[in-house]
Amino acid sequence: MENKALVMGFLLITTLISSTYPSLTSQIYEKPIIDPDTSLEDAFARSPGSEEYNNNAFNSIPAPDANYFAKNCMKPRDDKCDDELVLDLLKSEPMSKECCLKILRYGEGCNVLIVKFISRAYQLKRFSKRLLLRTERILNRCSAETSTPLSG
Repeated sequence: MENKALVMGFLLITTLISSTYPSLTSQIYEKPIIDPDTSLEDAFARSPGSEEYNNNAFNSIPAPDANYFAKNCMKPRDDKCDDELVLDLLKSEPMSKECCLKILRYGEGCNVLIVKFISRAYQLKRFSKRLLLRTERILNRCSAETSTPLSG
């Protein structure tokens, strides 16, 4: 019984301290992945090996992900909002509330899958974890700004 109280006290103190002192890693995920002054064309210039790598990466998408995407995410998407999402992901340029609403309508599962697919590209593979975390933050921010709950 004493051990249980000790463990509960330790967990409570740890939770309070961690909420008081936010992690330094959150600062890493807030920095833009690509310098805002750099054009996306320059950042993603093709190299000879990247074309073949990208073809293999996109052809080897796991079947469950591809099936989920085909069944749930094939709604027509707004190119303007997709561009704003990419700029928010890569350059930390916040998207408009209108696009936030559209992105939220696609659902969290579809948006996360799209980012997973995008992060398979040779030029973005080193940022895949950061992109997924940023996607979650963007969706949560959009949900809070528009008072719209996230959908699966």
